[in-house]
Amino acid sequence: MKAAVFSATGDQGLAQVRALLEARHQPVAISRRPEAADLPEGVTKVAADYADHDSLRAAIVGADAVLLNLPSTSFQAAAPLIEAADVIARAAAASETVKVLVFNTSMPVPDHAMGIAAQDARLEMRKRLFATGVPAIVLQPVVYLDNLLKAWALPWIKRDNLIYYPHRDTLDVSWICQDDLAKLMVAAAERPALAGSVFAVGGPEAIRGPALARRLGRVWDRPLAFKSMPLETCGEIMASVFQSSATLDPQVLAREMALKYAWYNDERDRPFTVDMAPVLDALPVSLTSLEDWAARHPLPAITV
Repeated sequence: MKAAVFSATGDQGLAQVRALLEARHQPVAISRRPEAADLPEGVTKVAADYADHDSLRAAIVGADAVLLNLPSTSFQAAAPLIEAADVIARAAAASETVKVLVFNTSMPVPDHAMGIAAQDARLEMRKRLFATGVPAIVLQPVVYLDNLLKAWALPWIKRDNLIYYPHRDTLDVSWICQDDLAKLMVAAAERPALAGSVFAVGGPEAIRGPALARRLGRVWDRPLAFKSMPLETCGEIMASVFQSSATLDPQVLAREMALKYAWYNDERDRPFTVDMAPVLDALPVSLTSLEDWAARHPLPAITV
């Protein structure tokens, strides 16, 4: 299978490129500057820009499958990305070779608009994909374990032995790693008969913050504790971390991040809790345990 992977040089896209290679498929890595990335040997590299619609159409020529990842609408203006998703989907629908498009929303998405910009944008993308008639499968992952190694979480782990995250202590979270999402994306691409399906996807278990800290601490040999971060603080931290790369106004970004995490913590909707049994019936992959993920990801050095 020749699979075109959008945003292939980002963390999620790179994991999907690796997963395709492991499954003996042929990934086409699409990004603005694929030659600058540390892509595996044997991967076809194609330059394309979400603002250049002709480049998006050209990037999928000859592909059997499209794995669509898009920049985060939590930090970037949504309208150009919605338009780009529409262009890619229409090109895939018109293609004589593309059998399926698998869309990674990169976040939970409700079934109706909620007035949260990032989620509403992903919902609009999902609607537009299906409206084009392209055979599409949508995967909606919960929060990534890999986020714990990023600048908005890692400093507290390294400096204070603290997982400081905007989750209630009693919030059950089906943390998923990016490698597992990649395997699920590939499994979906291999099953075009599932077109029309929308899967919320998470890891093998739902776990609360204090237990997450204890278990990771045992693997990383640290006395980790968990502390719930105020939602306003989360917004401020994210605005600071992404100030050089985000196109959204920092105050807007911070406010929207707080709104988003208020929904993630909602006790009724529980968007961070996923029953993976029916998902794995349809997409049979082996999920990574929390301990195995931690063992594969020693804490990187960071200046704190």
